Amino acid sequence: MERKTYCDYLRFIATLAVVVLHVSASNWYGSDVNGMQWQIFNFYDSVVRWGVPIFVMISGSLFLNKELSLEKIYGTYILRMVIAYITWSILYALMTKEVFEKGIVYGIKANIGAVVSGHYHMWFMIMIIGLYMCIPFYRKLIKDGFVLRYFLVLSFIFSMMIPWSMKLINDYVVGDNELLTKLVSVVNSDIDTLGMHMVLGYAFYFVLGYYLDSIELEKKHRIIIYIMGVIGFAFTIIVDANIAIKTQQPCSNYYGNFNVNILSEAICIHTLFKYHQYNNSKLNYLFFNLSKYMFGIFLVHAFFIELFSNVFNFSTSSFNALFSVPVVSMVVIICALTVSVVLNHIPIIKKYCV
Repeated sequence: MERKTYCDYLRFIATLAVVVLHVSASNWYGSDVNGMQWQIFNFYDSVVRWGVPIFVMISGSLFLNKELSLEKIYGTYILRMVIAYITWSILYALMTKEVFEKGIVYGIKANIGAVVSGHYHMWFMIMIIGLYMCIPFYRKLIKDGFVLRYFLVLSFIFSMMIPWSMKLINDYVVGDNELLTKLVSVVNSDIDTLGMHMVLGYAFYFVLGYYLDSIELEKKHRIIIYIMGVIGFAFTIIVDANIAIKTQQPCSNYYGNFNVNILSEAICIHTLFKYHQYNNSKLNYLFFNLSKYMFGIFLVHAFFIELFSNVFNFSTSSFNALFSVPVVSMVVIICALTVSVVLNHIPIIKKYCV
Protein backbone atom coordinates (compact mmCIF):
# COMPACT_ATOMS: atom_id res chain seq x y z
CA MET A 1 0.00 0.00 0.00
CA GLU A 2 1.07 3.58 -0.58
CA ARG A 3 3.03 4.95 2.38
CA LYS A 4 1.34 7.94 4.00
CA THR A 5 3.70 9.63 6.43
CA TYR A 6 0.97 11.32 8.41
CA CYS A 7 -0.69 7.92 8.98
CA ASP A 8 2.49 6.65 10.68
CA TYR A 9 2.30 9.52 13.14
CA LEU A 10 -1.46 9.14 13.55
CA ARG A 11 -1.14 5.42 14.23
CA PHE A 12 1.41 6.13 16.96
CA ILE A 13 -0.59 8.90 18.64
CA ALA A 14 -3.84 6.90 18.39
CA THR A 15 -2.15 3.96 20.13
CA LEU A 16 -1.04 6.27 22.94
CA ALA A 17 -4.61 7.60 23.15
CA VAL A 18 -6.09 4.11 23.53
CA VAL A 19 -3.59 3.23 26.27
CA VAL A 20 -4.29 6.47 28.17
CA LEU A 21 -8.03 5.84 27.77
CA HIS A 22 -7.81 2.38 29.32
CA VAL A 23 -5.45 3.52 32.07
CA SER A 24 -7.63 6.49 33.04
CA ALA A 25 -10.75 4.29 32.94
CA SER A 26 -9.28 1.59 35.20
CA ASN A 27 -10.37 3.36 38.42
CA TRP A 28 -12.87 5.72 36.83
CA TYR A 29 -16.03 3.91 37.93
CA GLY A 30 -15.04 3.43 41.57
CA SER A 31 -14.08 7.05 42.24
CA ASP A 32 -16.32 9.64 43.88
CA VAL A 33 -17.66 11.97 41.17
CA ASN A 34 -17.49 14.86 43.65
CA GLY A 35 -13.77 14.40 44.13
CA MET A 36 -10.93 15.85 42.09
CA GLN A 37 -9.64 12.38 41.22
CA TRP A 38 -12.74 11.45 39.21
CA GLN A 39 -12.70 14.84 37.49
CA ILE A 40 -9.10 14.23 36.42
CA PHE A 41 -9.97 10.75 35.16
CA ASN A 42 -12.86 12.30 33.25
CA PHE A 43 -10.52 14.88 31.73
CA TYR A 44 -7.98 12.34 30.51
CA ASP A 45 -10.69 9.96 29.32
CA SER A 46 -12.45 12.76 27.43
CA VAL A 47 -9.43 14.08 25.55
CA VAL A 48 -8.36 10.72 24.10
CA ARG A 49 -11.71 9.35 22.97
CA TRP A 50 -10.75 9.94 19.31
CA GLY A 51 -8.27 7.05 19.38
CA VAL A 52 -10.50 4.30 17.95
CA PRO A 53 -12.15 6.54 15.30
CA ILE A 54 -8.68 7.57 14.13
CA PHE A 55 -7.60 3.92 13.83
CA VAL A 56 -10.65 3.21 11.66
CA MET A 57 -10.07 6.34 9.57
CA ILE A 58 -6.45 5.33 8.96
CA SER A 59 -7.63 1.90 7.78
CA GLY A 60 -10.13 3.51 5.42
CA SER A 61 -7.58 5.87 3.91
CA LEU A 62 -5.16 2.99 3.30
CA PHE A 63 -7.45 0.15 2.22
CA LEU A 64 -9.86 2.11 0.04
CA ASN A 65 -7.07 3.73 -1.95
CA LYS A 66 -6.05 0.44 -3.50
CA GLU A 67 -7.73 -2.37 -5.44
CA LEU A 68 -7.73 -5.52 -3.35
CA SER A 69 -8.96 -8.92 -4.47
CA LEU A 70 -11.16 -11.02 -2.19
CA GLU A 71 -8.31 -13.54 -2.01
CA LYS A 72 -6.01 -10.82 -0.68
CA ILE A 73 -8.59 -9.45 1.75
CA TYR A 74 -9.45 -12.85 3.21
CA GLY A 75 -6.15 -14.66 2.74
CA THR A 76 -3.97 -11.91 4.16
CA TYR A 77 -5.76 -9.29 6.22
CA ILE A 78 -8.76 -11.15 7.64
CA LEU A 79 -6.78 -14.35 8.21
CA ARG A 80 -4.14 -12.44 10.17
CA MET A 81 -6.80 -10.70 12.26
CA VAL A 82 -8.65 -13.95 13.01
CA ILE A 83 -5.47 -15.79 14.04
CA ALA A 84 -4.37 -12.86 16.20
CA TYR A 85 -7.82 -12.67 17.82
CA ILE A 86 -7.93 -16.38 18.66
CA THR A 87 -4.32 -16.45 19.89
CA TRP A 88 -4.64 -13.44 22.17
CA SER A 89 -8.09 -14.46 23.42
CA ILE A 90 -6.59 -17.75 24.61
CA LEU A 91 -3.57 -16.01 26.13
CA TYR A 92 -5.73 -13.56 28.06
CA ALA A 93 -7.96 -16.41 29.23
CA LEU A 94 -4.82 -18.19 30.51
CA MET A 95 -3.65 -15.11 32.40
CA THR A 96 -6.31 -15.47 35.09
CA LYS A 97 -6.47 -16.29 38.77
CA GLU A 98 -8.23 -19.62 38.06
CA VAL A 99 -5.35 -20.83 35.88
CA PHE A 100 -2.70 -20.04 38.50
CA GLU A 101 -4.70 -21.57 41.32
CA LYS A 102 -6.33 -24.64 39.68
CA GLY A 103 -4.47 -25.27 36.44
CA ILE A 104 -4.84 -24.58 32.73
CA VAL A 105 -7.68 -27.00 31.98
CA TYR A 106 -9.89 -25.64 34.77
CA GLY A 107 -8.94 -22.08 33.90
CA ILE A 108 -9.87 -22.49 30.24
CA LYS A 109 -13.21 -24.07 31.16
CA ALA A 110 -13.93 -21.30 33.64
CA ASN A 111 -13.08 -18.64 31.09
CA ILE A 112 -14.38 -20.24 27.89
CA GLY A 113 -16.66 -17.25 27.37
CA ALA A 114 -13.64 -14.94 27.43
CA VAL A 115 -11.93 -17.09 24.80
CA VAL A 116 -14.87 -16.56 22.47
CA SER A 117 -15.62 -12.92 23.24
CA GLY A 118 -12.00 -11.83 23.68
CA HIS A 119 -10.54 -9.45 26.24
CA TYR A 120 -12.36 -6.15 26.74
CA HIS A 121 -10.27 -4.22 24.19
CA MET A 122 -10.41 -6.88 21.46
CA TRP A 123 -13.90 -5.96 20.23
CA PHE A 124 -12.00 -3.64 17.89
CA MET A 125 -10.61 -6.62 15.97
CA ILE A 126 -14.06 -8.11 15.38
CA MET A 127 -15.27 -4.74 14.10
CA ILE A 128 -12.28 -4.38 11.77
CA ILE A 129 -12.85 -7.88 10.36
CA GLY A 130 -16.40 -6.83 9.48
CA LEU A 131 -15.14 -3.70 7.72
CA TYR A 132 -12.56 -5.72 5.79
CA MET A 133 -15.30 -8.04 4.56
CA CYS A 134 -17.18 -5.07 3.14
CA ILE A 135 -14.22 -3.42 1.38
CA PRO A 136 -15.48 -4.40 -2.12
CA PHE A 137 -18.78 -2.60 -1.41
CA TYR A 138 -17.03 0.50 -0.07
CA ARG A 139 -14.75 0.51 -3.13
CA LYS A 140 -17.80 0.72 -5.37
CA LEU A 141 -19.34 3.41 -3.19
CA ILE A 142 -16.33 5.77 -3.29
CA LYS A 143 -16.07 5.70 -7.11
CA ASP A 144 -19.05 8.08 -7.34
CA GLY A 145 -18.35 11.35 -5.52
CA PHE A 146 -22.02 12.15 -5.03
CA VAL A 147 -22.86 8.71 -3.65
CA LEU A 148 -19.84 8.93 -1.33
CA ARG A 149 -20.95 12.27 0.11
CA TYR A 150 -24.56 11.09 0.30
CA PHE A 151 -23.47 8.05 2.30
CA LEU A 152 -21.50 10.21 4.73
CA VAL A 153 -24.39 12.64 5.18
CA LEU A 154 -26.93 9.89 5.81
CA SER A 155 -24.57 8.09 8.15
CA PHE A 156 -23.83 11.28 10.10
CA ILE A 157 -27.52 12.10 10.48
CA PHE A 158 -28.76 8.66 11.50
CA SER A 159 -25.82 7.22 13.40
CA MET A 160 -24.75 10.40 15.14
CA MET A 161 -26.79 13.59 14.89
CA ILE A 162 -30.26 12.28 15.71
CA PRO A 163 -29.24 9.88 18.54
CA TRP A 164 -26.89 12.53 19.98
CA SER A 165 -29.61 15.19 19.87
CA MET A 166 -32.13 12.87 21.52
CA LYS A 167 -29.59 12.10 24.23
CA LEU A 168 -29.03 15.80 24.91
CA ILE A 169 -32.77 16.43 25.06
CA ASN A 170 -33.20 13.50 27.43
CA ASP A 171 -30.36 14.67 29.69
CA TYR A 172 -31.08 18.40 29.75
CA VAL A 173 -34.60 19.17 28.55
CA VAL A 174 -37.01 16.34 29.33
CA GLY A 175 -37.12 16.50 33.12
CA ASP A 176 -40.66 15.56 34.22
CA ASN A 177 -42.17 16.49 30.85
CA GLU A 178 -44.05 13.37 29.76
CA LEU A 179 -44.63 14.72 26.24
CA LEU A 180 -40.90 15.22 25.60
CA THR A 181 -40.12 11.85 27.17
CA LYS A 182 -42.52 10.20 24.76
CA LEU A 183 -41.13 12.24 21.83
CA VAL A 184 -37.58 11.04 22.51
CA SER A 185 -38.80 7.46 22.86
CA VAL A 186 -40.81 7.64 19.61
CA VAL A 187 -37.93 9.17 17.63
CA ASN A 188 -35.50 6.51 18.87
CA SER A 189 -38.01 3.79 18.06
CA ASP A 190 -38.67 5.21 14.59
CA ILE A 191 -34.94 5.31 13.85
CA ASP A 192 -34.78 1.59 14.65
CA THR A 193 -37.84 0.95 12.50
CA LEU A 194 -36.30 2.79 9.54
CA GLY A 195 -33.65 0.09 9.42
CA MET A 196 -30.85 2.37 8.19
CA HIS A 197 -28.28 -0.29 9.02
CA MET A 198 -26.42 0.18 5.75
CA VAL A 199 -25.26 3.64 6.83
CA LEU A 200 -24.75 2.92 10.53
CA GLY A 201 -21.68 1.79 12.42
CA TYR A 202 -17.96 2.16 11.87
CA ALA A 203 -18.35 2.16 8.09
CA PHE A 204 -18.86 5.90 8.55
CA TYR A 205 -15.36 6.40 9.98
CA PHE A 206 -13.86 3.95 7.47
CA VAL A 207 -15.25 5.85 4.47
CA LEU A 208 -14.67 9.22 6.14
CA GLY A 209 -10.97 8.40 6.51
CA TYR A 210 -10.74 7.81 2.76
CA TYR A 211 -12.72 10.96 1.99
CA LEU A 212 -10.64 13.26 4.19
CA ASP A 213 -7.47 11.74 2.77
CA SER A 214 -8.60 12.31 -0.82
CA ILE A 215 -9.64 15.97 -0.57
CA GLU A 216 -7.66 19.12 0.12
CA LEU A 217 -9.11 21.46 2.71
CA GLU A 218 -8.53 25.19 2.47
CA LYS A 219 -6.94 26.90 5.44
CA LYS A 220 -10.18 28.62 6.45
CA HIS A 221 -11.96 25.26 6.55
CA ARG A 222 -9.16 23.74 8.62
CA ILE A 223 -9.48 26.58 11.14
CA ILE A 224 -13.20 25.86 11.46
CA ILE A 225 -12.39 22.17 12.04
CA TYR A 226 -9.89 23.08 14.76
CA ILE A 227 -12.42 25.32 16.48
CA MET A 228 -15.04 22.58 16.32
CA GLY A 229 -12.48 20.14 17.67
CA VAL A 230 -11.73 22.35 20.69
CA ILE A 231 -15.47 22.67 21.29
CA GLY A 232 -15.78 18.89 21.03
CA PHE A 233 -13.03 18.34 23.62
CA ALA A 234 -14.57 20.90 25.99
CA PHE A 235 -18.06 19.47 25.48
CA THR A 236 -16.95 15.92 26.33
CA ILE A 237 -15.21 17.01 29.53
CA ILE A 238 -17.80 19.47 30.80
CA VAL A 239 -21.06 17.73 29.90
CA ASP A 240 -20.08 14.32 31.26
CA ALA A 241 -18.77 15.96 34.46
CA ASN A 242 -21.94 18.02 34.79
CA ILE A 243 -24.25 15.01 34.41
CA ALA A 244 -22.10 12.99 36.83
CA ILE A 245 -22.53 15.70 39.49
CA LYS A 246 -26.27 15.92 38.81
CA THR A 247 -26.83 12.16 39.01
CA GLN A 248 -24.12 11.49 41.60
CA GLN A 249 -22.69 8.63 39.57
CA PRO A 250 -19.99 8.35 36.90
CA CYS A 251 -21.27 9.46 33.50
CA SER A 252 -20.00 8.31 30.11
CA ASN A 253 -23.01 9.38 28.04
CA TYR A 254 -20.89 11.39 25.62
CA TYR A 255 -17.75 9.24 25.53
CA GLY A 256 -19.04 6.99 22.74
CA ASN A 257 -17.53 7.06 19.28
CA PHE A 258 -20.88 7.95 17.71
CA ASN A 259 -21.31 11.24 19.52
CA VAL A 260 -20.90 14.44 17.50
CA ASN A 261 -18.40 15.79 20.03
CA ILE A 262 -16.14 12.73 19.56
CA LEU A 263 -16.44 13.02 15.78
CA SER A 264 -15.32 16.65 16.10
CA GLU A 265 -12.31 15.55 18.13
CA ALA A 266 -11.38 12.86 15.59
CA ILE A 267 -11.66 15.11 12.52
CA CYS A 268 -9.65 17.80 14.32
CA ILE A 269 -6.80 15.38 15.15
CA HIS A 270 -6.86 13.85 11.66
CA THR A 271 -6.72 17.28 10.00
CA LEU A 272 -3.96 18.49 12.31
CA PHE A 273 -1.71 15.57 11.39
CA LYS A 274 -2.59 15.41 7.70
CA TYR A 275 -1.67 19.04 7.06
CA HIS A 276 1.46 19.12 9.18
CA GLN A 277 4.72 19.46 7.22
CA TYR A 278 6.88 16.38 7.75
CA ASN A 279 10.27 17.72 6.75
CA ASN A 280 12.42 15.81 9.22
CA SER A 281 13.37 12.64 7.34
CA LYS A 282 15.02 11.03 10.39
CA LEU A 283 11.92 11.59 12.51
CA ASN A 284 9.72 10.30 9.71
CA TYR A 285 11.84 7.16 9.49
CA LEU A 286 11.60 6.68 13.26
CA PHE A 287 7.81 6.86 13.21
CA PHE A 288 7.69 4.65 10.13
CA ASN A 289 9.51 1.97 12.12
CA LEU A 290 7.56 2.59 15.32
CA SER A 291 4.23 2.27 13.50
CA LYS A 292 5.01 -1.40 12.78
CA TYR A 293 4.82 -2.14 16.50
CA MET A 294 1.55 -0.35 17.30
CA PHE A 295 -0.75 -3.33 16.75
CA GLY A 296 1.38 -5.36 19.14
CA ILE A 297 1.15 -2.59 21.75
CA PHE A 298 -2.61 -2.51 21.32
CA LEU A 299 -2.86 -6.27 21.85
CA VAL A 300 -0.63 -6.53 24.93
CA HIS A 301 -1.16 -3.23 26.78
CA ALA A 302 -4.22 -4.46 28.73
CA PHE A 303 -2.11 -7.24 30.24
CA PHE A 304 0.34 -4.75 31.72
CA ILE A 305 -2.40 -2.47 33.04
CA GLU A 306 -3.90 -5.41 34.95
CA LEU A 307 -0.52 -6.85 35.97
CA PHE A 308 0.68 -3.58 37.50
CA SER A 309 -2.63 -2.99 39.26
CA ASN A 310 -3.34 -6.50 40.58
CA VAL A 311 0.18 -7.75 41.34
CA PHE A 312 2.27 -4.64 42.04
CA ASN A 313 -0.52 -2.32 43.24
CA PHE A 314 0.70 0.26 40.74
CA SER A 315 -2.30 2.03 39.24
CA THR A 316 -3.94 5.41 38.80
CA SER A 317 -5.08 5.31 42.42
CA SER A 318 -1.52 4.85 43.73
CA PHE A 319 -0.89 8.60 43.78
CA ASN A 320 -2.33 11.89 42.50
CA ALA A 321 -4.39 11.12 39.38
CA LEU A 322 -3.03 14.18 37.57
CA PHE A 323 0.36 12.46 37.47
CA SER A 324 -0.57 8.81 37.86
CA VAL A 325 -2.47 8.58 34.55
CA PRO A 326 0.44 9.77 32.36
CA VAL A 327 3.05 7.94 34.45
CA VAL A 328 1.22 4.59 34.45
CA SER A 329 0.41 5.06 30.76
CA MET A 330 4.05 5.67 29.91
CA VAL A 331 5.25 2.61 31.84
CA VAL A 332 2.58 0.46 30.15
CA ILE A 333 3.54 1.79 26.70
CA ILE A 334 7.25 1.14 27.26
CA CYS A 335 6.60 -2.42 28.46
CA ALA A 336 4.11 -3.14 25.68
CA LEU A 337 6.46 -1.69 23.05
CA THR A 338 9.29 -3.89 24.32
CA VAL A 339 7.12 -7.01 24.02
CA SER A 340 5.84 -5.93 20.60
CA VAL A 341 9.38 -5.41 19.29
CA VAL A 342 10.43 -8.87 20.50
CA LEU A 343 7.34 -10.56 19.01
CA ASN A 344 7.83 -8.73 15.72
CA HIS A 345 11.22 -10.39 15.37
CA ILE A 346 9.77 -13.90 15.56
CA PRO A 347 8.80 -14.78 11.94
CA ILE A 348 5.54 -16.74 12.33
CA ILE A 349 4.28 -14.59 15.22
CA LYS A 350 5.19 -11.41 13.32
CA LYS A 351 3.18 -12.56 10.31
CA TYR A 352 0.02 -13.66 12.06
CA CYS A 353 -0.17 -12.47 15.67
CA VAL A 354 1.09 -8.90 15.91
